[in-house]
Order: sequence, then C-alpha cells, then structure tokens
Amino acid sequence: MASPTPRLRWAIYTRKSTEEGLDKAFNSLDAQREACAAYVLSQQHEGWTLLPDYYDDGGFSGGTIERPALRQLLADVKSSKIDIVVVYKIDRLTRSLADFAKIVEVLDAADTSFVSVTQAFSTTNSMGRLTLNVLLSFAQFEREVITERIRDKVAASKARGMWMGGCVPLGFCAQNRKLVVVEDEAATVITIMERYLQSSSVAELLVALHRDGFVSKRRVARDGSPRGGLPFCRGALYAILANRTYIGEVVHQGNVYAGEHDAIVSRELFGAVQARLGERTNPRAPGCKRRPKSMLMGMIFDQFTRPMSPVHTHNHGRRYRYYASSLRDDSREPTQRLPAGELEAAVCRAVASWLGDSRNTRQLVAELETQALARLISCCAAFGRELREASLLDSREMMQALKLRVDVRPTGIAAAIDITSLLGGIGLEGTDLPKIEVAIAATPATFGHEPRLRLDPPAGLVTPRDERLVELITRAFIVREQLLAMTQDEVAMTPITSLRHLERVARLSYLDPAIVTAILDGAQPRTLTARFLSRMASLPLAWNEQRSALGFGPA
Repeated sequence: MASPTPRLRWAIYTRKSTEEGLDKAFNSLDAQREACAAYVLSQQHEGWTLLPDYYDDGGFSGGTIERPALRQLLADVKSSKIDIVVVYKIDRLTRSLADFAKIVEVLDAADTSFVSVTQAFSTTNSMGRLTLNVLLSFAQFEREVITERIRDKVAASKARGMWMGGCVPLGFCAQNRKLVVVEDEAATVITIMERYLQSSSVAELLVALHRDGFVSKRRVARDGSPRGGLPFCRGALYAILANRTYIGEVVHQGNVYAGEHDAIVSRELFGAVQARLGERTNPRAPGCKRRPKSMLMGMIFDQFTRPMSPVHTHNHGRRYRYYASSLRDDSREPTQRLPAGELEAAVCRAVASWLGDSRNTRQLVAELETQALARLISCCAAFGRELREASLLDSREMMQALKLRVDVRPTGIAAAIDITSLLGGIGLEGTDLPKIEVAIAATPATFGHEPRLRLDPPAGLVTPRDERLVELITRAFIVREQLLAMTQDEVAMTPITSLRHLERVARLSYLDPAIVTAILDGAQPRTLTARFLSRMASLPLAWNEQRSALGFGPA
C-alpha cells in the first residue's frame, strides 16, 4: 500500500518598496499574492496546502531585513509552522547577499525551503544555490544602481533649490511638494531667534520658552494620529537656530544653494544668531580631544565645606570618575569620595522628580493665583523632563541656572536649588523665595578603615540580581552534597586546604531560606556581595543572627 502524500504548508511573502498605489483596490501586493496562490494551487496534487496568513510588507526596502512581515515569517519558520516559502521573484525576499545568507541559515535550521514563481530553481542542490546567488547578485546590483540614481537626482534637485521631502520645519507647510510659509509659525521662529540674542544661554532661552507656552510644530502622522505640540527640547532648539532653510537656502552635503521657497528670517538676524552660537564654541588645537566637564564641579562640598573636585583612576583598562574632598595644607579631617556617574544621575533624578511633582510647587508658592500657579507648575514639569534627557554638559548649564549646591554630610546628601530663574514672566520677579533642599538617599558604609557614603538605588527601580552571588549560593548546595557523599577514606585523602575550602563554601547552604530567596530575587542589601559573603569569618547558625549580620535587619 502506497504511503499517503505528505501535507506541505506553504506561506506566501510579498513586498513593495514604496507605498505608492497601496491604497488601490488591487495593488502590486495583491498581484504578487495572486500569482503565487495560482502556482500553489497548480501543485495541489502534491499535497501543498496554502496557509491563510498574509505576510505583506508594503513600503519597505529590500535592502534590509528589518521588515515586520518578514520578521513574523521567519519567526513562524523557527516555530515549525511553515514548510515552504513562496515568493513572486527572489528580489521580493531580499536584494542583499548578506541578508540572504542570514535568511537561508534560518530556513535551513528549520528544514524549510522556498520557491520563486517566476524563476525556476531548487535550493536542494549546489547548482540551484549557485543560480540563486547569481540572481541575488544581479538584484543587489540593480538596487545599488537605483540608489545611486536617486542620490544623484536628489543632489541635482537640491542644487536647483527644490525641497526634496522629509520633516517639514517649523514655519513652513508642504504644498505640491514645495515649502510654503505659515505666518503664525514664522512669527514663532523669528521670536525664538530674537529672544536667543537677548538670553545668556540656550538653557535660559529654553526655560523662558517653556514658561511662556511655546511648543513644537504640530503634525499629523500617516496613520492619522497627531504628533508634536510639545515643549521644545534642547536639540530641537539648536536645530531651529542653525537651520539655513529660514533664510531661503537649501543645504546638501555641506553645499549651500538658493532655495525656491521664501525666507522667514532676515540674513542680518540669522547672521547675528550664528555669530552668537559660534562664540559659545571653544576652539581647540588640532588633534586635541574635547574633555567633558564634570557636571557638579564647583557645586559640591563635603561636611567641612571643602569643595569636592573631580578625580579619576584607571583599573583594568577602565576609567572611573569620582568627586573627592580637596585637601587643605592644615586639614586633618577625613576625606570623602563618591562615584561621579552615580552621584550626577542621582542629583538630576532627585531635582527632576521634585520639579515634576506639582504638590511641591503648590506648597512653595501657595499664595499665587490659580492661572499663575498653573503656568509655574507646567514650567517646572517641563524643566524637569528636559533635565532627565539632557547630556552631561547641558545638565551642568541647567543646574547652574538653578544655582545648585550639593552638600555631602555624614548621614546623607542634600541638593539645594533656587527656582527664581523659573519665575520670570508670571509676576514673581524679585520675590524672595527660600532655597529648596532635596534629599538624596545614601547609606553610611565603611570601606576598609575609610568611612564613606553608598548611594541608594532609586525607589521602585528593579535592579538585576547579582549572578556571582547566586552562583556562590548554588555552588554551596552542590559542595554540601559532595561532602555528605564522601567516605572516610576520601576525606582522609583530600588535602587539608581543599577540605577547609569546601567546608567554608558548604556552610553557606545553611543560610536562612528568606535570605536565599532575597538573593535569587536580587533584593539583598547592596553591601552583601559574593566577595563579602565568601570572606566572612564566621556565619551565625541562628537565622535571626544571620539576618542581622548580613544587613537584612529583623525578620
């Protein structure tokens, strides 16, 4: 009796490089799928079954595999849901030899084949693979030629001053593929540039724009959802100040051409803005790298009012930054040292959280009228969001605007700020407000004989568990079973140093189960490390004593 024909599950993949025509009732993707479906139907007697799932990538280039439908197709292949993949032409799958090698590797691992309807070949033999590689080489060549042609067309069009698409800048709208001035937005651009010339820095301008309710350009995405309309960020502000589109020019690969669109800003105003931006760029010698400043330099002091200066060390090829107390000639007080990166992040996080909490602002200036208070709350919240996303140098400028002072005390760290610079424009100029003190959580600790502070992790932050500590606890249980299984002769033959080491590790298997659970969950105290636990002189047997000795506190 003949064996039944095996059922083979077929999946059709289609792709189109552009979105043009996809809104039609019958488009290129439908044509590809119809041709592939007809081919599968012709082989129905071989046991071929077409899967109902659609794997369509409309508007995605074949030069990359970062396509949603293709990723889903490969995921289903890995899950053994597909036996054969069918495409209209091989270049619909990919136009890159490197990407093709990755796709074939996934198909081979799942024992899955694929078929091209218009190009007859089999991937089961070396000749078929050679044919496929030749076809892909031509597909990749064709794609590269098209790319060069488009690149040359864009360069030639921009040389004529044409707008070639992209994100429309504030002050313009796109009509018939040309930039047209939007009057109210153009007035905003002019105001931003004029106010920059009146401000001491971009950070100060950013605060003023947040305070006065200026927002970014409002747009509508392709899916119809609204975009923009948010307070400006620092990078977007710099882009506006340096955009030559506003003086009627087009820039392409460093070359400047006269544009077809009208100018918004006069050349005199734009030139003054560029000169001001250039003044803030520090020149440096050729080949000299710019060293980033420490964010808290000049703003942090220890408990004896000594400034804490940025220092660094090198260990195993890595550079570690710290803030350390500056020693005076006659000073005998102990020094303080804190890791710079953790401290800077903690200060920014604490200040931003305080500014973002409207309850703090209400308590500070509760006597304000409702409208002015609402504007102040919005301004503080926007400043806090910007501070969270700012770079090191930008954070330093923003902290200087707040007149930040960080005091490192024996029991914790306090950051004092002055929000007077945020009050302009809402009727509080000259108002005498107290400095705001924000606490930064830190725990006193001792490193050797040196007292220090250890910064506590942010509340609610999920920290990864200490894998070295988990490995030590796991090894302790394994060693305990090994020792219990040893005979008297094996114990006698084991070197005394090895035996003592095994016993030292095995004792950790008698830890309080609650401590073991905390270690597995990553919830143990930060002072409890694998090194600390393995070097501990004696481990109490009582569980409550263990919790106290390891920093867990009472049960």
